[in-house]
Amino acid sequence: MDAQIRNELARQRTELANERTLLAYIRTALGFVIVGIPAMWWLDHPYMQKLGALSLVAGILCLALGIRRFLAVRSMIAQEFTLQKGTAQGDHSRVA
Repeated sequence: MDAQIRNELARQRTELANERTLLAYIRTALGFVIVGIPAMWWLDHPYMQKLGALSLVAGILCLALGIRRFLAVRSMIAQEFTLQKGTAQGDHSRVA
């Protein structure tokens, strides 16, 4: 019973860490977008507008990468927990 509680708490900590990482990606993407929009709209220099567009693209890519990573890690966590749960119950057929 004690091992099950420890495993569940470890899984929850890992899920929370994954969520914090997603929030960091979102924060970074938002920073790129916040810099890119004024650079494109308010600055008249063509290089600054190109830099603003690049910043917007970087923000969108950062967000997409963060979401992709979050979903991949969430899937790995669920898979690992399922394997641990099956092994703890005596089902050793899943272990390679």
